[in-house]
Amino acid sequence: MKLSPQTRDILRQYKALVNAQRRTNGLRELRTEEIMDEICHFMTCQSAVYIGGHFIKQGRKG
Repeated sequence: MKLSPQTRDILRQYKALVNAQRRTNGLRELRTEEIMDEICHFMTCQSAVYIGGHFIKQGRKG
């Protein structure tokens, strides 16, 4: 997957914040792939998300 420089920067910031807190709590750091998995999981828990200029209601088929 090709990510824009801005997206890569945002992911780096999120990863740094998450991993700083995890280190404080004595947990292992997460890799970028794991951060992306967590973001995707979080999105599926929302009632709707806004992607590509469209609202997507969760739980709808089609």
